[in-house]
Amino acid sequence: MFNKRVFADYASTAPLSKEVLYVMHGAARLGNPSAIYKEGLEAKRILEVARVEIASALEVRKEEIYFTSGGTASNNLAIAGTIEARHAQGIPYDKIHVITTPIEHSSILECVREYQRRGVKVDFAEVNSEGIVSVESIKRKINSETVLVSVMYANNEIGTIQPIHEIGEMIRATKKEKGSTPIFHVDACQAPLFLSLVRENMRADLISLDGHKIYGPRGVGILFVKNGTKIRPILFGGGQEKGLRPTTENLSGIAGMACALSAAVKNREKFSARMKLLRDYFILETERRFPEAVLNGSREKRLQNNANFSFPWITDAEFAVISLDALGIACSTKSSCLIGEEESYVVKTLEPMNPWRAKTTLRFTFGAQNTKRDILIVVKNLEKLKQTLTKNVAVAKNT
Repeated sequence: MFNKRVFADYASTAPLSKEVLYVMHGAARLGNPSAIYKEGLEAKRILEVARVEIASALEVRKEEIYFTSGGTASNNLAIAGTIEARHAQGIPYDKIHVITTPIEHSSILECVREYQRRGVKVDFAEVNSEGIVSVESIKRKINSETVLVSVMYANNEIGTIQPIHEIGEMIRATKKEKGSTPIFHVDACQAPLFLSLVRENMRADLISLDGHKIYGPRGVGILFVKNGTKIRPILFGGGQEKGLRPTTENLSGIAGMACALSAAVKNREKFSARMKLLRDYFILETERRFPEAVLNGSREKRLQNNANFSFPWITDAEFAVISLDALGIACSTKSSCLIGEEESYVVKTLEPMNPWRAKTTLRFTFGAQNTKRDILIVVKNLEKLKQTLTKNVAVAKNT
């Protein structure tokens, strides 16, 4: 019965939908959007149609949408572009202040740490044991030198959904109290399939999205930049995207991402309900069969497809992933971008007094191809894994 291979790592990447693949195939035949002959003009038309589609999903102006090579590129442009815009005005790095959280994606954290090395002041907002960012903590840390606040909409490891609207509202109100209004950046790469992307609800000035998290292509992303937001390019060499993100546009990728995002918005309610049923069934079965397991992140305020557990009988999470892979289960220990890291810094932040949890975590994220039967396959093989690992420990103790 349990011989089907199950993919349960949709947070790392979601396979291309057939609809997206069809759109991409058509766009791949077209010319360079910067060319002024017929093939180039047709490519330019497709590019702008995609821009309008994406703008519609966020309910923003099409000229506020900029195409990048992915979520990491969008996040880096948001962080570095904002800081460099202030630095270009003559403000030294050590007079620039940035606020983020300790559980952001590595493309945010590594970028701000690089600027820390250059002198930029960085503060990390408080996060509670469920992975919820404190709005009050951000408010207390904002000062006259704060130029940017960056908070992800939904965490890529533990699925926690942040109070983005409340943070955005608070930032808007800081001008009256503290004489400055920082730019607000939201990394929304994990959000489109489940959460509203309406910009006005988020109150964000910058929003990052990534194609391959939503059944779209890899190597393409977007950065929404609210009109009037001060940001500078971090790449140079062309005039594409009004000079903010110069490079020949990935036309097939852009067309595919627009198609994927439109589908995500259209199907969000139905898809979210189905994924929530699978997720809750998996959590129920896991906690019933493994009462010692600990669910990481908020039980209520989490993405509808995410279940992240720590299992005390795991001694090496990466070995557990490899063992499950051999049993036909694809899952992960943490973000796929954290190659070589032995533990989840996200889970470690939640429970610093229980370091075992960060070293024994498994992330299961479900998607369109999963069924209730898949859930039973996963938990059955988790039972097999536990039997193997506990047996190995017993043998080691007796030798």
